[in-house]
Amino acid sequence: MTPAHHLLPRRVLDELAAGRGSADAISRLRSAQHSKTLLLVRALMLLLREAGHPDLTAVEAAYDVLARTRPQVRAAALGHPPVAAWAFGTASLLRRGGHPATYPGLLAAVAVVAAVGSGIDADLDVPLSPGAPGRLDLPGLGTVVVPADATRARVRCVGGRVQVRCAGERVDIGDVRSAGRRWLPAPRMELRHRGLPLSLLVDTPGWQHVPGIRADGPGTDHRWRHRLDGAWRILVDSHRPVAEEVSVALRVLMPIAAPRTGARSGTFHHAFGSVAMSIPPDSRSGAATLAHEIQHLKLAALTDMFTLVEPGPAELFYAPWRTDPRPLEGLLHGTYAHLGVARFWRQQAQAAGSRAQRHHAEVEAARWTGAVGDSLLVLGAQRRLTPVGRHLVDGMAQVLRRWALEPTTTDAAAEAARLLTAHRARWDRQQAPTG
Repeated sequence: MTPAHHLLPRRVLDELAAGRGSADAISRLRSAQHSKTLLLVRALMLLLREAGHPDLTAVEAAYDVLARTRPQVRAAALGHPPVAAWAFGTASLLRRGGHPATYPGLLAAVAVVAAVGSGIDADLDVPLSPGAPGRLDLPGLGTVVVPADATRARVRCVGGRVQVRCAGERVDIGDVRSAGRRWLPAPRMELRHRGLPLSLLVDTPGWQHVPGIRADGPGTDHRWRHRLDGAWRILVDSHRPVAEEVSVALRVLMPIAAPRTGARSGTFHHAFGSVAMSIPPDSRSGAATLAHEIQHLKLAALTDMFTLVEPGPAELFYAPWRTDPRPLEGLLHGTYAHLGVARFWRQQAQAAGSRAQRHHAEVEAARWTGAVGDSLLVLGAQRRLTPVGRHLVDGMAQVLRRWALEPTTTDAAAEAARLLTAHRARWDRQQAPTG
């Protein structure tokens, strides 16, 4: 399990700087993320040895099994977003000496998943998470219900079948896709429109082993499929390049609770291929959310390959999409994400079915184009940008220069300017000293 050496061609960096991401770009980013996870697992092994962790033997055996599995299957098992996030969080805690709060035994469960996918035989001691009593989670596959007081399980994999022995009980899983009384496969949402698929695994239990992430959101119901199906149709019909990025990049949906109004969404830096989102209020909002979050996903992976901002003072900056001041790295991230938002609404204005919808899209496009432009002026003046970071800023600015040559309606531009001015005024009032 040797990490690869990664190069990013200039043409791919140019593409990413313009806010785009072909299948080749996504593949290169994912491959680099896999190498990062391999390094984290190696670090985890060394840290367990230094700490004399009680699960060291089980984890070392799991590592050996992983080394025997098929490379593609192993990459998928370790690249499953909750597993990648777990590897980073666990290694970080172990490095700080916080091993009682970790669950390194998850690597044994990951080895089971890879063994099943590779069709190899394996016999593994799998420690159970003390934070999830009564469950043996196999990330990306599902959950085995075990006695609540059990602390370990013995798992045998033979020809793709799984046998679990735990606290004197036995569970046989003949088909990991079929549910049973004691076996709960992870649900998958399969969408397809005009030949382009979107396949999202809803692995809520897998997130509960990631340090620092509270995975207590709701599950999915029929509304999710309806809203995401509508969102997917919008992306495929009117935003095909974005839909192609999403189709290749996204693999896991993490449902989260909705706020009182609107929706919430986010991505995790170390969980490439996932999106956390509440159920969108409508399909168009869902499409805009995916167009937004795919930008964060790409930039997070790029920052693992290149330093974009040099270390420096703890400066904070105004961001036209936030109520709180942002550090320089945060402003760069938000600018890149809102370039995707502006592009979405520009294209949506052309696809609008009514005058009201067109006006709304034009206002949103003008608003976020203006916000990105203002932020790029601030970013361009920063000496802490590295050459790659500056290339990214220059690439975004070039996109805005092209857009500036296209006509916009006076009413939409005026309303967008009012929104931007009002946001800045509210922000200034909040930042003003009191007393």
